Amino acid sequence: LVGAPKAESKYSTSVQSPGAVFKCRVHTNPDRRCTELDMGRGNSRGMLCGKTCKEDRDDEWMGVSLARQPKAGGSVLACAHRWKNIYYETEYILPHGFCNIIPPDLQSKGRKLLPCYEEYKKKYGEEHGSCQAGIAGFFTEELVIMGAPGSYYWTGTVKVLNLTDNTYYKLNDDAVIARRYTYLGYAVTAGHFSQPTTTDIVGGAPQDGGIGKVYIFRTDRQSGCLIKIFQASGKKMGSYFGSSLCAVDLNSDGLSDLLVGAPMFSEIRDEGQVTVYINRGNGVLEEQLTLDGDSAYNAHFGESMAALGDIDDDGFPDVAIGAPKEDNYIGAVYIYHGDANGIIPQYSMKLSGQTINPKLHMFGQSISGGVDMDSNGYPDMTVGAFLSDNVVLLRSRPVITMDIAIFLPISINITAPQCHDGLQPVNCLNVTACFRFSGKHVPGEIGLNYNLTADVAKKEKSQQPRVYFVTSGETAGQITEKLQLSYMQEKCEHYLAYVKKRVEDVISPIVFEASYSLGEHVIERGKEDKELPALKPVLRWKKGQKIAQRNQTIFERNCQSDDCAADLKLQGKLLLSSVGDRSAYLALGAVRNISLNIFISNIGDDAYDTNVFFNFSGELFFIKMWQK
Repeated sequence: LVGAPKAESKYSTSVQSPGAVFKCRVHTNPDRRCTELDMGRGNSRGMLCGKTCKEDRDDEWMGVSLARQPKAGGSVLACAHRWKNIYYETEYILPHGFCNIIPPDLQSKGRKLLPCYEEYKKKYGEEHGSCQAGIAGFFTEELVIMGAPGSYYWTGTVKVLNLTDNTYYKLNDDAVIARRYTYLGYAVTAGHFSQPTTTDIVGGAPQDGGIGKVYIFRTDRQSGCLIKIFQASGKKMGSYFGSSLCAVDLNSDGLSDLLVGAPMFSEIRDEGQVTVYINRGNGVLEEQLTLDGDSAYNAHFGESMAALGDIDDDGFPDVAIGAPKEDNYIGAVYIYHGDANGIIPQYSMKLSGQTINPKLHMFGQSISGGVDMDSNGYPDMTVGAFLSDNVVLLRSRPVITMDIAIFLPISINITAPQCHDGLQPVNCLNVTACFRFSGKHVPGEIGLNYNLTADVAKKEKSQQPRVYFVTSGETAGQITEKLQLSYMQEKCEHYLAYVKKRVEDVISPIVFEASYSLGEHVIERGKEDKELPALKPVLRWKKGQKIAQRNQTIFERNCQSDDCAADLKLQGKLLLSSVGDRSAYLALGAVRNISLNIFISNIGDDAYDTNVFFNFSGELFFIKMWQK
């Protein structure tokens, strides 16, 4: 469903640009056409809607806000905040605002709501005369929440209808409604802020104090009132903090966290910013951090936000944030992932309108998520680009987890060769690499490209590896292969690695690494969806992590413990080539060469990589060394 608030309506041709709601089929719609929804409002002008109510639907902006009821067979809320009551048109035209609850079957008969209409009240600023209800809307299972920023001389309020008992909650907090022109209700949402079993209301007031505020209210059934439990303020004048809101349980603890947009936050000009508040329980929210996308000039980052659901299947919900004016009004949308600590500060993906289609403009002005549109098991996202009259459906790709294991012997015996490389006896070891993938709703088979590298730690230090493979008669430090894998079906490949002769370093471990990437995705013939073909899966990974698996082994050592406790002794004797060989002094010029005999013994464990260092004066020059 797509709102088009400035559209002409084919069902109300006598009304001037009332706006409309369109329905767009995802399947069986090759032309990608959308058709207007008939909401059964007729084609007459000036219809009576109460004892002192006469409607004017011209330029009412139907579809300015849309919200769906989060349950199977849920209804849809569509609002027109510029709907006017002209009963007292000689004195006042009252922009009450209008909303319609559309039934799940999208048939014409719906429930009409005039949350601000009160009989015989006609003053423009008196209470709710100019409330413009529906500029923002939100739907829970039993509550309809409508922002009304024009009430009380544009102080604003939040209209909350309880569908169970058909009553409205009232906001009577003088501390909230005392000051005019705060625009409370410009944005609304709801979530579980007090406790996981209760629903609390959130309202943004972007003009409050010039810096903007956001309020959280709990609903009190006994008094029928909204009671403030939390508030937070913006940091910069004119940032419009509170003009967009998103309640989402980022860390999956059962309590809603809150994102608050300030799209005109400026360091240079209107880059925009989003503040993230983490719920600590009982309605206490703590500011975690601020997000700013790419801090692009005039981007209006945070103009819109939406909870997407868990698009990467990691157990934590994800969020989309729009920057519709980025890149000279083309627009962009940023994707952020939740985690156990709240939200990952660096966005995982940036969707640029320019990349999707250069004709898009204001891409990201509106965002909706959380619904699996193509039935692949992952929630998808729709993004509006109103300046080019487009809406874009972005489908989520399946996420797979690779389980890779490299099996090696505990140690390598280098005292007795076990293999032959050609005719030469050499030491060797068996290397087995096993591969398996898991994931949600991954049809068909996946291709896997992998590289198995021997002694990778030496290679990373630009040193010669101590082991090698033989492929096609040639020695190689790396094997490159391709595999076809089916869901949860393990495949193992077996290799023989050879140890080079005269290995000097037998202390450091030998590390094998299998790095990998996804290849082709193969769907069984006859099961392809031609309209919405299966998307190629993506690997689960986090930025900064290497897509590889390692294991290591060591050279077998003749030691009683792993750390080889050697007991080395060094003795030396200086042989001066002078008469008698007994002098402790050397007469310069008397001889040309001197010798130094070194005796090394070890009565402990085997010693490896042993070095002897010599220091001698500048008058001497090293000639050679030999070993008996």
